[in-house]
Amino acid sequence: MAAALHPIDEDPRDEGRLADLTSAGMWTTAGAVGAAVLLLPGSPREHAVIALAVAAVAMLWGGFSLLLYIRGLTMSIGRRAVVTAGAAPIVAVAIWASGGASSFLDPLLLFTALFVAYFFPPRLAWPLVAVYALVYATPLLYDPAALDVTFPARAATFAVAIAGAVLAMQLLKRRLLRAEARQRVMAERDPLTALYNRRSFDAALARAVRGVDGTALVLFDFDAFKAVNDEHGHPAGDAVLRSVAGACETVVREGDCLARIGGDEFAVVAPGARSGGVARIVSSLEEAIGAADLPAGVPAVQASFAWAIAPVDAHTPAELLECADRRLLDRKRLTRA
Repeated sequence: MAAALHPIDEDPRDEGRLADLTSAGMWTTAGAVGAAVLLLPGSPREHAVIALAVAAVAMLWGGFSLLLYIRGLTMSIGRRAVVTAGAAPIVAVAIWASGGASSFLDPLLLFTALFVAYFFPPRLAWPLVAVYALVYATPLLYDPAALDVTFPARAATFAVAIAGAVLAMQLLKRRLLRAEARQRVMAERDPLTALYNRRSFDAALARAVRGVDGTALVLFDFDAFKAVNDEHGHPAGDAVLRSVAGACETVVREGDCLARIGGDEFAVVAPGARSGGVARIVSSLEEAIGAADLPAGVPAVQASFAWAIAPVDAHTPAELLECADRRLLDRKRLTRA
């Protein structure tokens, strides 16, 4: 299991912080409302002290969740599921202390059901919802008035209602995640080759230079690629780019960023590769390009390579890119000379 608390991920897909903020609002509201409703006429006060103590625990947990949010810490999904299940006995005590089968807290369990449905995957959500459906039904174990207030029917319809709500929320969440995944692909990937695009390349280069010494930037483009478009047409040129991109993708290291940054210009960001790693990367790319399956009649393409390594050649992403680009231009001039 992951650590109980860990710094938040910068990935916007991580909803840990949103879960903490929602949990803070949910438990604080439940505790405050539960305590305030005790003051209303007709509210059961036989176990008022225990009910108030449970309300205080709920508000304290809400405050703790808010503190996590403020400090930028969150729980792993597994630990959050354990904590959510662990709160079930406290909720059962709250129902008992606030009237059992006649408890005014029952509607607040919808908070928990919707929280579970949104923030947990199905494999965790459904067991947790089952736990809270059983918590709702606990007055059947101790309250002799349960049959008089038709509580068995209420418990059954409550279970059906929250199951329906959870199913609807899970389906909506799945659609949301799929839509976000499509948007990420559109934002991060080049539509022609499916490699990372210039925006993703810039982010990967900045991240690597900032975090790992010996980050290598390899640039390469194809010699006389314009002739492919002129002689065989742009569809053939696009097919060449797709084929070469797919071949190159099979040889880059896991964790490296292979991107198309221009027409026939490509780049590899290789954190920690250093000079020895660059030689292997370039050799692998040359072999992949030479073995790429090209359209019929299109001759094999040749690529020119250049690279720069941080912090040996440059210290910032812009300087590293400028250094590698300048070397690539110099190499191409020498090739043409």
